[in-house]
Amino acid sequence: MLSPEDANKIIRFLSAAYFCTDSDQARKEFNRLANELRKASGQPEQ
Repeated sequence: MLSPEDANKIIRFLSAAYFCTDSDQARKEFNRLANELRKASGQPEQ
Protein backbone atom coordinates (compact mmCIF):
# COMPACT_ATOMS: atom_id res chain seq x y z
CA MET A 1 0.00 0.00 0.00
CA LEU A 2 1.10 3.53 -0.74
CA SER A 3 1.42 5.81 2.27
CA PRO A 4 -0.86 8.87 2.34
CA GLU A 5 2.20 11.09 2.71
CA ASP A 6 3.85 9.73 -0.45
CA ALA A 7 0.57 9.83 -2.37
CA ASN A 8 0.05 13.47 -1.40
CA LYS A 9 3.55 14.38 -2.59
CA ILE A 10 2.79 12.91 -6.02
CA ILE A 11 -0.66 14.54 -6.03
CA ARG A 12 1.00 17.94 -5.54
CA PHE A 13 2.90 17.41 -8.80
CA LEU A 14 -0.31 16.41 -10.56
CA SER A 15 -1.99 19.50 -9.14
CA ALA A 16 0.74 21.74 -10.54
CA ALA A 17 0.31 20.14 -13.96
CA TYR A 18 -3.49 20.51 -13.66
CA PHE A 19 -3.18 24.26 -13.22
CA CYS A 20 -0.64 24.61 -16.05
CA THR A 21 -3.05 23.43 -18.72
CA ASP A 22 -6.32 24.70 -20.13
CA SER A 23 -7.17 21.31 -21.64
CA ASP A 24 -10.29 19.82 -20.06
CA GLN A 25 -9.20 16.36 -21.16
CA ALA A 26 -5.80 16.73 -19.48
CA ARG A 27 -7.38 18.11 -16.30
CA LYS A 28 -9.77 15.16 -16.13
CA GLU A 29 -6.84 12.77 -16.48
CA PHE A 30 -4.80 14.53 -13.76
CA ASN A 31 -7.83 14.35 -11.47
CA ARG A 32 -8.38 10.68 -12.26
CA LEU A 33 -4.74 9.88 -11.52
CA ALA A 34 -4.88 11.81 -8.24
CA ASN A 35 -7.98 9.85 -7.21
CA GLU A 36 -6.25 6.57 -8.05
CA LEU A 37 -3.39 7.60 -5.76
CA ARG A 38 -5.88 8.50 -3.05
CA LYS A 39 -7.56 5.10 -3.35
CA ALA A 40 -4.21 3.30 -3.28
CA SER A 41 -3.26 5.13 -0.09
CA GLY A 42 -6.60 4.67 1.68
CA GLN A 43 -7.77 8.25 1.29
CA PRO A 44 -11.20 9.39 0.07
CA GLU A 45 -11.57 10.51 -3.53
CA GLN A 46 -12.18 14.18 -4.31
